[in-house]
Amino acid sequence: MTQPTFETNRLTLRPMRPDDRESVVKIFADPESSRYLTRDMSDPVTAVAGFERWLGQAPGDGTGTWLMDLAGTAVGVGRLTHSVRLPGNVVEAGWFVARAHVGQGYATEAVRVLIDHATRTLGLAAVWALIYHGNEPSIRLARSMGFLDVAEFSQPAGEGRVQVLLGQPGGFAGPQPTIRTERLVIRPLRGEDRQDAIDVFPAEQMVHYLSGDKADGWVGRMMDRRIAFDGPDGMGHWVFVEDDVMVGIGHLRPSHQLPGAVAEIGWYLGVEHQGRGLAAEAAAALRDHGLHTLKVPAVWALVHERNVPSARLAERLGFLDVGSGTYYGGPHRVQVALPRTATR
Repeated sequence: MTQPTFETNRLTLRPMRPDDRESVVKIFADPESSRYLTRDMSDPVTAVAGFERWLGQAPGDGTGTWLMDLAGTAVGVGRLTHSVRLPGNVVEAGWFVARAHVGQGYATEAVRVLIDHATRTLGLAAVWALIYHGNEPSIRLARSMGFLDVAEFSQPAGEGRVQVLLGQPGGFAGPQPTIRTERLVIRPLRGEDRQDAIDVFPAEQMVHYLSGDKADGWVGRMMDRRIAFDGPDGMGHWVFVEDDVMVGIGHLRPSHQLPGAVAEIGWYLGVEHQGRGLAAEAAAALRDHGLHTLKVPAVWALVHERNVPSARLAERLGFLDVGSGTYYGGPHRVQVALPRTATR
């Protein structure tokens, strides 16, 4: 698919042409405006290098860099490009308007069209943006477009926040299902499972990874909350059963920590059942239930920075580490699993 041209109320968004070099240098000339970019594009040499790089990029999949043309005047640049700052070849949005044209809504007009192109035409389930701290206009624009602030990032050029715009869930009507894998029956958690679930969940091992009330009986209270869960169709808490023995527990439910009530996954396998790949088998089944049955645009996992086994398992299951943050009262890595169309 070639990179298209778009017409908005006031702008023409078109692919770069060789004769745009001087116009692009002028767009980025102001040092104050360029300070939130990864490179100092107010330096003409850097701006020309960036222009030549954009001009030479032609992935043929509908992504690229667009010039914002206002009746023959170049006022800014918009981008949908495969990210070099996030893993998984995800598509990252970017925008920049020349200082003389800031405050007139051109960025909003352009980004709205590019986001619509990304989600409707390209079928992307997620579009990402990395915004440096202090860039309040871009933060406000992202929020107005529905981007969710999900993590912290750190780059050589500075630190900022990872933002993501997710598509809408495909829709699912039905009870929380029982899922069967090669070795496991993954069925909804029930009231009669309470003691078995407590026994498989040793508090002394999990206390470092979970926050909240740690007074006597906290595992039981946590299990009561899970049993009482009443959430969206198809979501909830499950037990992992092998040969009629409960070996672990897991969940796929709206996140209490990440914005937007996105679908968050979690898993735990009893110590005596670890080392045989059962956790991966169960987590993969819940991930696929979310992505393929519920058709959520993404499944998220918050993995404590010291929880190395879970981090390794998430990596094996194709989760992308997109940043960090303080969640559940401690430092966590933010991981996300996306359908294939989200990464192209």
